[in-house]
Amino acid sequence: MKLLIDAGNTRVKWALHDGRDWLAQGAVTHADIASLADAWAGYPISSVHAASVASAAVTAAVEAAAPQPVHWVMAQRSGWGVNNHYCNPGEQGADRWLAVLAARELAAGDVVVACAGTALTVEALTAEGDYLGGLILPGHALMLSSLARGTARLDRVPGEVVAFPQGTQDALASGAVDALCGAVERMRQRLAASTGRGLPELLLTGGDADRLAPWLAAPLRIVDNLVLIGLLKVASES
Repeated sequence: MKLLIDAGNTRVKWALHDGRDWLAQGAVTHADIASLADAWAGYPISSVHAASVASAAVTAAVEAAAPQPVHWVMAQRSGWGVNNHYCNPGEQGADRWLAVLAARELAAGDVVVACAGTALTVEALTAEGDYLGGLILPGHALMLSSLARGTARLDRVPGEVVAFPQGTQDALASGAVDALCGAVERMRQRLAASTGRGLPELLLTGGDADRLAPWLAAPLRIVDNLVLIGLLKVASES
């Protein structure tokens, strides 16, 4: 049985797979990582595969809780049907690479992968398996908190997302969603222009996926835990 771990900026997500099915999954904040040792104790875990964009302290806490030595997965130049065109794969977050590998598993054509969490990452992958690169920008909460900290009068609860905001609270809510969705749609348009094909499918994941989905163009799918799906692919074929 494989234990798969995605150590993100604010939470650690995990899942167990027995080679046929997903058996269990969960998530904890960084402060509660030690509790995972008990959560995993009742399972016959044979290997642990993980990715991290968190601090060294978080990765050490994950290793301490894990029942087996942790195999940390890093981005690579190529593998699993994908050619990575990132200039230096060593500096690329493993979560981004794994999300792209999962996308290759789930979509045969051109695809854009958007992971909407603490940060928003937007990746472009061609039908031929060329990962062309991607974007990183502040996620929804970070965008609003930066406005609250950096301006004198914008520390307020955001309102509703509307086409033409006529109040500051609605302007905050609409501006954040428009910025995030605009980045996604611009990447889709660029990928379509690069390949000469139609608008690529969008795979959307992360805590803010449901927030952004209504404002994005079809075709799109919300897929939970893309990084864990990518980890399973690597763990199963390594």
